[in-house]
Amino acid sequence: MARGPSQNLFRSARAGIAPLAKTALLRTGGYAAIRSLLPSRSLAILRYHAICGAEGYGYADPQICITPENFERHVAYLSSAYSVVRLEDAATRLAAGEALPRNAVAITFDDGYADNLQAARILAKYGATATFYITAGCLAGGQPFWPSEIRHLVGGVRASRIRLEAPGVALDLPLASDRDRGAAVKALTKAFKSNLIPVREELRSQLRQLASNPTLPRVMLTWDEVREMRRLGMTIGSHTMTHPNLPSAGPDAARAELTASRRRLEQETQAPVTMFSYPNGGADRYLTPDVQAAVKEAGYLAATTSRNAVATRGSDLYALERVEVEERLEDLVFALELERFVFKPQPRSGERQSTGGGPPR
Repeated sequence: MARGPSQNLFRSARAGIAPLAKTALLRTGGYAAIRSLLPSRSLAILRYHAICGAEGYGYADPQICITPENFERHVAYLSSAYSVVRLEDAATRLAAGEALPRNAVAITFDDGYADNLQAARILAKYGATATFYITAGCLAGGQPFWPSEIRHLVGGVRASRIRLEAPGVALDLPLASDRDRGAAVKALTKAFKSNLIPVREELRSQLRQLASNPTLPRVMLTWDEVREMRRLGMTIGSHTMTHPNLPSAGPDAARAELTASRRRLEQETQAPVTMFSYPNGGADRYLTPDVQAAVKEAGYLAATTSRNAVATRGSDLYALERVEVEERLEDLVFALELERFVFKPQPRSGERQSTGGGPPR
């Protein structure tokens, strides 16, 4: 997808801000001055996934990993400098057209990785909270979480190529180098996302056979850990049962994923589940008006996307924007304090900027 002049200007300007300048703004109180003189009236919903370093790259893409040390830096700073709010409360205010606290930030996590328990404990240490979107059918003891399983299985294939066939899909992927294996993970991920769930499962079965059906390590939370996180003050939200791309799954399967995940989460936590996050965000189409309507019909109060921007009272409650997090605290605060009105966070390639207008009718 071609970039427009404004997006190219944004990227050039952002790249021109030296890391040392961002650090200086943080250490000299520059960001604090901006926050005080020009407080944000919007809602920055931060989008996290995995809290790990290189030890987690076997189950999570390095681009969605934040080290525990840096995550604690984030939380310590956010809890002292911002109004860290519960997303459910903020969504209720947005729905009613009410003002948010100044410099409001909500923290969210997608997927349900086991390392999220450490994140919850860090949040509780600083008196902060977050919404954890759980893939309800893929917790420990359930179906393996396919985005992680793909990474593990590709690493275990000893053949020189991966050849898979399913209705409408034919893959022939070389494995001659680490670069090839990385490309294979991306190609398989795209194929798993862009087809019906039975096709995804056929491809997964064949891939398991090629890798000799290895025993998979535990990478997801257990239900006992989810319950502990709730006791620590965290909100548990839904991320479907099996992490399909909902538009690709078809309307019936999508509705089943939405309702079954909410029902299972409420059964296990003995608490209402009102928040939802769309799986498989990014350049591929992962939400449509029909899917948004299905989320609303399933009883959710609001839903978050991977659209990289801040949420406002004009945002669609069933397509709330989130801010993509960075490893360095300096980069995250730069996004919160300068990008919000000078270099506003842009959609990723292949996404459209939300135009607001309230919930779908």
